Amino acid sequence: GKVSFIAIPARDPITSAVFYEAVFGWTLSPPDGERVAYTLGPRDDTRVPFSDTPSGLIGEFVAAREPSSDSPALHIYVEDIESVLREIEARGCEILEPVHTEGGIRVAQFQDPGRNVIGIWERAKAS
Repeated sequence: GKVSFIAIPARDPITSAVFYEAVFGWTLSPPDGERVAYTLGPRDDTRVPFSDTPSGLIGEFVAAREPSSDSPALHIYVEDIESVLREIEARGCEILEPVHTEGGIRVAQFQDPGRNVIGIWERAKAS
């Protein structure tokens, strides 16, 4: 089997959802069908479903879960790690671990809007 669903803790599910949509291109499907990025004003902020269609991953950003350092480490594959890190920083999130090489991959870690520690990785270029 493959990982197909994940519930990501979020202090503010809408803020986290918009962040992941902008940085990673995930498709958001809020409960009322309204595009999350264009939502203004107060609304139910307990969960925002998402999907990453190319990978087949679905999930939701949920307010009912707290971030944990004892849970499995989530790493997202990216094509250009430096540009993704610039976008993450531009959106006010902290880079916790700069890019470094582990075996045949380049990895980094950041703290998302929900205070989760998330990794990103890309294949290392052949030298």
